[in-house]
Amino acid sequence: MKSGRLAVVTGGSQGLGLAVARALLREGYRVALTGRRAQALEEARESLQAEDRVLTVPADVSEESEVLRTFEEVQRAFGVPDVVVNNAGQAWLGEASSTTLEDWNRCLAVHATGTFLMCREAIRTWIAHSRGGCLINVASVSARTGAPLAAAYCAAKAAVLGLTRSLAREVAGRGIRVNAVCPGAMDTPMFHEGTLTPLAERFGRDRETMLRATLAQIPMRRLLDPGEVADLVVWLASDSARGLTGQSLNVDGGLDMR
Repeated sequence: MKSGRLAVVTGGSQGLGLAVARALLREGYRVALTGRRAQALEEARESLQAEDRVLTVPADVSEESEVLRTFEEVQRAFGVPDVVVNNAGQAWLGEASSTTLEDWNRCLAVHATGTFLMCREAIRTWIAHSRGGCLINVASVSARTGAPLAAAYCAAKAAVLGLTRSLAREVAGRGIRVNAVCPGAMDTPMFHEGTLTPLAERFGRDRETMLRATLAQIPMRRLLDPGEVADLVVWLASDSARGLTGQSLNVDGGLDMR
């Protein structure tokens, strides 16, 4: 048990973020959840059934002022975090030839800029308090493999991997570890509503047909339970992974074997 440790989880109102929060709470952590929708965050907090150990901070991590406010509120309520999990993101589909600059910039703002801002403020906080910490960035297996109709998303997630490696080298001497996880297709609202449904509409097929086509590309022939990815996040935050930094670990059902 890591009793008393504190983690910040972005994108914590559903899917992987909520699964990570639940897994961390089981290990004795206090958890601060961020997300853009206040009502969804409150519902997530109630579902975790550990209200005295959960703080919610509505915030858009792509906005610098909101990231600064998030760290202020977390420290005021719970103290200095030990772990920051950068999970905030959104699905995005579209041909590169029809992607507007606004679409491109928004996708990078959420995934790459938001992750950078959260990492920067975490590092600043730990340096100011002369202590180490652990950053875990959620990228995607698509950052390694590429994916059609997802140029902006893949580029943004690849940026997360580059950021992870660079920061890991920069702050290792300060006792700060920086790693990434690269999930494949997960059984989450983001996959079903943000990827599967738009694909079915685009190709004029029903959702079950599109799901079968997706599973056919995955050696394990199934979607990941977000709890499986959450378990890896918890392990990366633990002392068992104290020798790991600058790594990006796939959890993808065998989609990308290298």
